[in-house]
Amino acid sequence: MAMSDRISHPIQGRLIDTARLGLITIAWFAALVTVLFGESARSLTEVGIYCFILFAICTLPRLRRDSLIILTVLAVLTLMLLPTTPDLDALMGAVEYVLIFAALLPTMALVKATAMTMPSVQTSQANLGALPPEASAGGFQLTGHFFGGIINTGTFAILSAVLPPESPETDRRAAAEAAIRGMVTSAAWSPFFVGFAVGQSFVEPQYAWMAIGFGVITATLFTAISLPAINRNFSLQQLRLALLCLRPVASRLAFVFVCVIGAALLFELTALAAVVSAMPWLVGLQMLRNRDKAGRILGQTKTALNNIADDVIVISAAMMVAFLVNSYNNINEIMQAVYPDMLPGWVALMSTPLLVTLASVVGVHPVITSTALLTIFSGGGADVHPALLVQAHLIGWGTGTMSSVASLSVISCAGLYNVPTHKLVFGHNMMIAFIYAIGGGLLLSLINFLIW
Repeated sequence: MAMSDRISHPIQGRLIDTARLGLITIAWFAALVTVLFGESARSLTEVGIYCFILFAICTLPRLRRDSLIILTVLAVLTLMLLPTTPDLDALMGAVEYVLIFAALLPTMALVKATAMTMPSVQTSQANLGALPPEASAGGFQLTGHFFGGIINTGTFAILSAVLPPESPETDRRAAAEAAIRGMVTSAAWSPFFVGFAVGQSFVEPQYAWMAIGFGVITATLFTAISLPAINRNFSLQQLRLALLCLRPVASRLAFVFVCVIGAALLFELTALAAVVSAMPWLVGLQMLRNRDKAGRILGQTKTALNNIADDVIVISAAMMVAFLVNSYNNINEIMQAVYPDMLPGWVALMSTPLLVTLASVVGVHPVITSTALLTIFSGGGADVHPALLVQAHLIGWGTGTMSSVASLSVISCAGLYNVPTHKLVFGHNMMIAFIYAIGGGLLLSLINFLIW
């Protein structure tokens, strides 16, 4: 290979990365304006659609192997479920439908970068590091749960910094498992997860907010049961110490939720749209108050935008499949041929978290299984309260990412805590994930029987 060729390849790579960054930023801005102004900003919406398409084209050659596998499975599902090849108008409608996902993931990257610079977060981190050994597992789980509700996988970087690198593998593994349990189960109540964005797209907005209420119940029960069950020396004193770690950030977490819910109520937005529209303003105010940190926040966000490209493509592709399947209404016809009557609610509520968990163990990402199950059970496919169906999906999203070879949470913690991935996948969390999936399904089935 000539010297000029070796030099040109890195230059071309940097140019493509710069182009992708510009395209996703424009699509992000267009999605935000669309949420706020609707059809009055139609021209900008169309610009965002075309920029997102170009972003996807530039990203496809650089996708990770696991992302390519997921996209292949989605392509096969599309061929199986659609009665005909979608025309151009249908495809463009699907791209417009998923444009908001081009805003959600970058918004969460911006929020995570901001949180990492906040003194209150750093204080909580220091408090966690000062916990006695017998309380550390509970502290990791609780802190991971509440931090995870806002910054998702960014929680792992904060918690891993607490543990000394020379710690024995048993301690590192226990800390990693606790952090994963805490973070992924916050999906049950947090509107800041992609899983919630997927679930709320299948129901009316009021049911999505009700699902958060049910999620508070299921997450509280899971935490209350799992902490003493997993930690044999657990005590109320340990719980008090762990909760004290959260005191520095408690008011900020509450303020963020009030702002998001307030935006939803004031502007009649879905949970997804409320997150996308409210969080950039909150981050902007934070940067105005701390101008010296603005450069660091934007720099980390820029890096994250390159790293999350795979996630943006995979989530968008899954939601495009759901949009097209619902548009053709073909899956309902298939289900009518298999089971002509409405499915009982308990079938939907038990099978959704359990099947998502089972599929995840063998590497099928929850976005695939959940999208298919929600398409089948929503819109009258099952005799189930819509909010409970979304909650079943969110439980499955958490259990499906708690112990899976395809879980970004597991892969991230394996690297941060220096623990082999297979020990996190086939460890304590696998049994806990199935217990949570089955127990959550039973609880939701009981609630469905009582209220629906």
